[in-house]
Amino acid sequence: MPKKVLIVYEKFGMGHLRMARILEDILQGEEAEVTVMAGSEMIGSDSVSGIVRLWNFLIRKNFIRTLDLVVNFIARMFILPFIEVSDTAPYYKKLEEVKPDIIVSTADGFNKAIGVYAKEKGVPFYIFITEISTFLDLVNPYATHICYFKETGEAIQNFDFSKTYFSIDINKETTLFEKIEYVLGYYKDFVIQAYKNSIYKNPNKKLDKLNDAKYRLIGPLAEKKHFKHKDVKKIKEKYELNNGRDSVILASGSIGGNLLMNMVKLICSDYQKPLNLIVVCGRDKEIYKKINKFKAMNTNIDINIMPFQYIGNFDEMLAAADCLIGRPSAGIFIESLLNKTPEITFRKATTNDIGTLTMIEKYNIGKVAENDKDAVKALEAILMNKDKYRKSIEKLLSSYCGTYEGKTELLKDIVLREENFEYLSHEKFDAHVGFNTSMSN
Repeated sequence: MPKKVLIVYEKFGMGHLRMARILEDILQGEEAEVTVMAGSEMIGSDSVSGIVRLWNFLIRKNFIRTLDLVVNFIARMFILPFIEVSDTAPYYKKLEEVKPDIIVSTADGFNKAIGVYAKEKGVPFYIFITEISTFLDLVNPYATHICYFKETGEAIQNFDFSKTYFSIDINKETTLFEKIEYVLGYYKDFVIQAYKNSIYKNPNKKLDKLNDAKYRLIGPLAEKKHFKHKDVKKIKEKYELNNGRDSVILASGSIGGNLLMNMVKLICSDYQKPLNLIVVCGRDKEIYKKINKFKAMNTNIDINIMPFQYIGNFDEMLAAADCLIGRPSAGIFIESLLNKTPEITFRKATTNDIGTLTMIEKYNIGKVAENDKDAVKALEAILMNKDKYRKSIEKLLSSYCGTYEGKTELLKDIVLREENFEYLSHEKFDAHVGFNTSMSN
């Protein structure tokens, strides 16, 4: 009889839903019946939509610091505990209606409530970390955490589980007094003592192991199309990139934004070699119009500006490109890795994306620019050393299974068959059984 798997995501950007759909594709079948639900919809709440609109607006305007402070820190430090004490009972009730055999979460914010239910009912609970660094609401003492890289696992195990957020459960029987006690304890730990108890962990340095949280490593994961072999010559012909120039993608996810216009102008004024500049504007129609207008007036004939709106075959573009310039979102970073395309990104980033900078600098698989002008210098450096950066990417990827089919078997072993194993090295990987090394975490 197939297991009933509930995958919880949130409409906070496209990354959470995208990974939920990938996991659905992987797990659905004879062994599992998969249901995908938004966390806010489970309790009939529309509160997250306002945050999503704010996030998209600030990203388009490139107000990164404001966005980071308001959404990543103020909301988590001051609002999150109130949401948890008010929403846990409704979540518990909804989960009792769904009665899942297994729960997988790709979302922020709901994992404490889900963890309490899963622990009390004995239901296996998995949190899929879609980024490299992590916040406390993506960590749960009861859960098994699924990560791309070992660095994320180290960040997870650096949280102190004796603190209020992790040590006190909130369930449907929790009294008002106990809820107040929890909120005050949370404020003491993460607001008053914020100087020593961070709500965020980034593995940019050696982190002490403070807990025994379980985690499993699977390597970079994206849609199946990113793992398929591609005929680069045909792709270049298809998109008219076969003109002897280097090809560079400029992207900012589906949001678009002012970053694209700023970089197009800088590259046209400062870059002095022939270049195909592929500008992916996503759903930002205004920026798409502006770039087309700028293209018509551009006097630098060496820069072939190629504006696109949303591209369904972004994997093809990545495979044909020599470099990518964009925000350090984990989704774009993972896709660029799988297509072996070095990325140039920016030091000015939201905290949830800083883990991308850590990986790029640690493994020398791209460049981190201090500002927009610095990105043009980084572009010159990468295009002069394309083979070196590609080899660095290949070296990192060689530590993990390189096929979608292999990752499918690995995830089924972890989630559906509950194998207590961790896959670490492609060289030792047994594609038949999907694991090789006994877990110690």
